[in-house]
Amino acid sequence: MLTQDDIIYFVVTDRFCNGSRRNDSEVDPSNPKGFHGGDFAGLKKKIPYFQELGVTAVWLTPVYLNIGNFYDSAGYHGYWAMDFERVDWRLSGFEGDDAKESRARLKKLVEAFHQAGLKVILDMVVNHTGYHTHEYLDYPHRRFEDRHFNVNREGDLAEGWLSGLPDLDHDQPEIGDYFVQNILDWIEETGIDGIRMDTVKHVEDGFWYLFKSHIKTSHPEVTLIGEVLDYDPDFIGRYQQQNDFDTLFDFPLCSAIKETLVWDGPMTRIARPRLNPDEAKGILDKNKPYTNANRLVTLLDNHDLDRRITTEILDSVGHWDRDLAREILKLCFTFLCTTRGIPQFYYGSEIGLEGQHDPDNRRDMPWELFGSDQRPKHKHKFERDVFDHLFQMIRLRRANPAICYGYLFTLFVDHFIYAYLREFRGNLVLVVINNGCEAMPAPVRIEIARNGNIPPRIKALLADGQVLQSRIKAVPDTLVSDGGIDVRLPRKSAGIFTLGS
Repeated sequence: MLTQDDIIYFVVTDRFCNGSRRNDSEVDPSNPKGFHGGDFAGLKKKIPYFQELGVTAVWLTPVYLNIGNFYDSAGYHGYWAMDFERVDWRLSGFEGDDAKESRARLKKLVEAFHQAGLKVILDMVVNHTGYHTHEYLDYPHRRFEDRHFNVNREGDLAEGWLSGLPDLDHDQPEIGDYFVQNILDWIEETGIDGIRMDTVKHVEDGFWYLFKSHIKTSHPEVTLIGEVLDYDPDFIGRYQQQNDFDTLFDFPLCSAIKETLVWDGPMTRIARPRLNPDEAKGILDKNKPYTNANRLVTLLDNHDLDRRITTEILDSVGHWDRDLAREILKLCFTFLCTTRGIPQFYYGSEIGLEGQHDPDNRRDMPWELFGSDQRPKHKHKFERDVFDHLFQMIRLRRANPAICYGYLFTLFVDHFIYAYLREFRGNLVLVVINNGCEAMPAPVRIEIARNGNIPPRIKALLADGQVLQSRIKAVPDTLVSDGGIDVRLPRKSAGIFTLGS
């Protein structure tokens, strides 16, 4: 089960690490849409890397046996299933396995992760099959016939064929029952800790009632994460309210981060001061649609979005300024690691791996940049600096329960500055962000004692004379005086302060 302590690392398995050459017969790294050879052996080999970075859970793309080629593309990503019961031999390395044997190989991988203290989230698809190529139609274990698919109603959420992929009709009882039993098999035979469910909004609503009544009740220990790719909290929140997903991906916050930290929009897009009820709400003020906003999975990018560093290089005010883009990326990491929610990082983001839309955002992980210490070599200064910053932020988060479980109080917000406070059982973290492209010309005053939203118990922790220790080397400690603190920051940076050592 995932908790608010967790930090998720997302890998496209085929692009992460090639650990065995025995399953490379279809590998062609020169084709950005083809198989590149990443596999279970590579994942196991990189367990020490996950541990060094400090993440606690690894999300794997679907492991189903996929179709091979479709025009110039291949099912390397796992979302073009041909057989929902077998692990793809290109991942496991064993082509002759039957369904149970192949799932047993995944179980061994999951056990290796568990022994290392890591959780495993398995990506699953129920909305569609792979394209109906000759390979698919000739497959001897094919489960579905033409009558099991929706007639393509273009533009319809549930019955439209997403990217032309054959859309299964979950209003048919045998389809819903098949996938419930199938998901139970994967859970019970592999020991996974969570499921990331793909394309939730494109599946008929009736299936999710069947899903929650069987999966949630029989395996409450397995966390269900829904992918609802939409930017309206009211729309995506209903899947948590009505369909009992434990958590959803926070795409509204993902969009707000880009609009503010990258495109230099006003920080009031993130939150409002909460001093005047007539002020427009920021995205962090819109929590009512969710059963628990603290359990949302927050993110900067993934395999469906441009990589954040590329957006920063191309679209920020410092167009093509890679040094500025690096500072913006580090600021994004700081915010993601200190705001509410469970952070998810896409493989390669920790070194500023670039990439625009698919397939460029699914480049191979460049392990040649890394040394034996599981970190980028010192000569790769850009990558090392980005990695070290995320490394520091992850450890800060894991050391402070206030970030994982605490209240989030907005202390101050204007166009450029956002200050907020996290607190849990006396553990306190205060964050100030300067989103301006220039250093602050003078310190900003952050009022605490006069903030009517903060309980007296927490104000007492921040009494005059209390020293707040800085967790960022370039920012000095600060002293609470006259009911507040004064902070001055460089451009595109943050100050993080804690009580005590």
